[in-house]
Amino acid sequence: MKAIVIALILILLASCSSDDKNIDALKSKIEKKEEFIKSLSNDLAPSQRIPVSERNELIELLLEFYHEFPQDEFAPVTLDKIHMIYSSTREYQKSADYGDTLLDNYPNYANRALILESMAVTYDLFIQPRDTIKVRKYNEILLEENPDFSREKIEGIRFKLNNLSLSMEEMILKVNE
Repeated sequence: MKAIVIALILILLASCSSDDKNIDALKSKIEKKEEFIKSLSNDLAPSQRIPVSERNELIELLLEFYHEFPQDEFAPVTLDKIHMIYSSTREYQKSADYGDTLLDNYPNYANRALILESMAVTYDLFIQPRDTIKVRKYNEILLEENPDFSREKIEGIRFKLNNLSLSMEEMILKVNE
């Protein structure tokens, strides 16, 4: 009986060690891909873009990490990166989908306020037709969770919430009145 317990403990320890190695190896792959893309972008002319295949490989690595190690502290960072990649490539619905996944699965994420702001802007300006229900949702959460924002920032969010029926152009005109 003792031999079985010892064997199980050894197997458990070996699998935990293996997970740590897998996490480190996958993080290393992600870092290398990010560094490669960064160096590639430095060498491109302003009119050139990073190849879609490179961006997609990075997204696949980030998703692999998220799916393999959802409890790791780096998992929400992978979703954040995917959210930002899709936003920067104007794939706003995908960006919003990953932003929602991040907000739902990691309510204590360190950059939560930034993601909430990004989501509000995405639904306000980029996803058509404009979704004022989601704009309201993300801005209200932002206010509720961040009472320490500057007075100006809070007033700006409240102004937006009080004028959701206005288009961006109408809102700008109202601000300038």
